[in-house]
Amino acid sequence: MRRNLFPALRKFRAYLNTASLGLMPASALQRANELLIEAINFEGEVNSVDYMNQVFLEPALREAAKLMGVHVENVGLSIQTTEGLRRLLLSMEPRKGQNVVSLDTEFPTIPALLKSYSGRFGLELRVVRNENGLHPLETIERAIDDNTLAVVLSSVNWVTGERINLRELSRAVHEHGAWLIVDAVQHLGSLRLYPEKEGVDALAAGGEKWLLSPDTGAGLIYASDEFLEEAKPITGLLNMEPPTENWGSWWGLPDKDPWGRLKVSRGVKKLDFGGGPPYIIAAAFRASLELINEVGIEEIERHNLRLAEMVIERALSAGLGVFGGDSAIVTVKTGMGYEGEEEVYRRLSGRGIAVSHRGVLGHHGIRVSPHLYNTVEDVELFLEELLRAMGAG
Repeated sequence: MRRNLFPALRKFRAYLNTASLGLMPASALQRANELLIEAINFEGEVNSVDYMNQVFLEPALREAAKLMGVHVENVGLSIQTTEGLRRLLLSMEPRKGQNVVSLDTEFPTIPALLKSYSGRFGLELRVVRNENGLHPLETIERAIDDNTLAVVLSSVNWVTGERINLRELSRAVHEHGAWLIVDAVQHLGSLRLYPEKEGVDALAAGGEKWLLSPDTGAGLIYASDEFLEEAKPITGLLNMEPPTENWGSWWGLPDKDPWGRLKVSRGVKKLDFGGGPPYIIAAAFRASLELINEVGIEEIERHNLRLAEMVIERALSAGLGVFGGDSAIVTVKTGMGYEGEEEVYRRLSGRGIAVSHRGVLGHHGIRVSPHLYNTVEDVELFLEELLRAMGAG
């Protein structure tokens, strides 16, 4: 799919490492240049937030809203995943003695955030242990009670590829009056994720992986109307509604009171940066989101799962173990120790096969993560080279 838009593919015999870093489409260059040319030449009122929002930020947010099937007012720009999750967490007002639930195999972003957050607000942190690397829904549900503030977890696990049934989990979360907050960085852009339909209250997803905007700092947040109604963020000036028709006409008013009352914005703008957003991120990100929407997330999901299933079937037939089956992440369990497996990974890299060596809590293997620019031939080449690397003494 659209392989001609990804010049970086020429550097690899097979690039199967999107769960680490997605490839950027060449169309991002055009979108970023449009902004830079206007800024360099001081064209189009580039000094006006009203103009910049309309021309560069809002088109990216519309594409993001289309991808998730939500209203654009519920979507905002973030700086990758951590900043988005931090902003969501800090907009809540927890009561001392409440608890937060998460999973033991999470990518270290969530543990770092939740340990700090629970310590600051005097919350109990409940970490659900895995069962053979996975987390059956009932084990997560048992950790939730009427004192649970939020369940915060990844919808797709970074090592095992486990995909959480968000719709079922959200029912249990909401029965106890808690929030479901999702790290969707290994999900959004690879598989369908419609947060309103699945009962997700808020999510954050960096753009550097499946959303195809690496090295820009791009990311998205989503928040439901119910979450936004309860949210109490520390706001900046541009979290407010323009006090006149637009911000530009307000600056010159001679009688304005800088300490006067302003009305907080509706939608995710309530949680926004509070100052001028990073428009260059939005410009480049827009191109990647446009491409995903043009191809269609349903078609991308079918394609990615088909290739992932191919990895699973061929690996099992070769006598290897696997984690996977629910997502586009498959970790092939070689049965080797760390040093031997690391050597296999190095051999694959040396032969132009881009994958990852990943592990958590004793579960490890060679991780494969196909995306829209991959082909059956990429998968066949990987499996051929994997077996060759494993047999190379």
